[in-house]
Amino acid sequence: MTAGAVQDDRRRRVVVVVGVGRSGTSALTRGLQALGVELGPDLRPGAGKNPTGFFEDEALASIVRRVRKQTGLRAGAVGLIDPARWQSEGIRALHDEAVATIRERFGDAPLWGFKHARTQRVLPFWRDVFDTLQLDASYLVAVRNPLSVARSRGAIEARRGEQENSDLEWLANTIPHFDLVRARPFVVVDYDRLMADPRAQLERVALGLALPWGESEREAARAYGEDFLDQGRRHTRFSLDDLQKDPRTNPLTRDGYTLLHRLATDELARDSREFTLGWDRIAEGLLALAPVLRRLDDVEIELRRARKSWLGPLQNAPRALRKWREKRGRG
Repeated sequence: MTAGAVQDDRRRRVVVVVGVGRSGTSALTRGLQALGVELGPDLRPGAGKNPTGFFEDEALASIVRRVRKQTGLRAGAVGLIDPARWQSEGIRALHDEAVATIRERFGDAPLWGFKHARTQRVLPFWRDVFDTLQLDASYLVAVRNPLSVARSRGAIEARRGEQENSDLEWLANTIPHFDLVRARPFVVVDYDRLMADPRAQLERVALGLALPWGESEREAARAYGEDFLDQGRRHTRFSLDDLQKDPRTNPLTRDGYTLLHRLATDELARDSREFTLGWDRIAEGLLALAPVLRRLDDVEIELRRARKSWLGPLQNAPRALRKWREKRGRG
């Protein structure tokens, strides 16, 4: 990669918010502002599913979208990304653009942050960018009960909101590359706990990531909870017991969320042996599903093409007839 490293002895910091969609990533990113984290001069305005704002820098969001295109990562995809993709010419060009963009927009900021949907799925890209810029990265992991995630997603797109589909998306956007998160300072925040006591959760974040927590930050956290968070926008709340009892829940999703929830409640330490062993078991389980996940993505693409065509399923009739004749001829 052609861009050089920052010529400055000071180590600047970036806080990256990761988490599955519909888990409160936007609300949590807004909370970082209360802790003195710079989010950029040009944030994507609120609309549609996030009327209060996405809190995503427009230039970095554009790069993320193109990285996803280079890796074949469409919305709703659950297949694992081939590691060779990170070495492609297109990714290298986007790496250099990301380095230049961060220098331009955050070059003077000692502490800044960003988030975008499915960032964790493309985290190897950002890891290389941060290394080039000599940035100290830390992570804020937003989690929410998978039952609530499915309900919230279903209000936007019914098919993706089916529990079985939503759980696979949860796995694909939470498990891969979490080793990169674990290698750096990180804090897990559960959406329901954030809504219940935003000040306490921002204090956890500040202490866990070594962010400012003085009088001004405490006052900003109070205003964030009282003026920004809207309790009326939380339409569901489920317990761990609800998750355990629901027969539609994917066992890997259930176990993965349970472990993260225990980190969010400080029941487990992030470097504990129990968490490490449990998480590694879930990651191995997801890896074993890789061929199935690829096939599911292929089927979903075929279904989308069929729905877009005015012929619908009939467009496949000539191919099916041809295969039938070939098979009959071989018989």
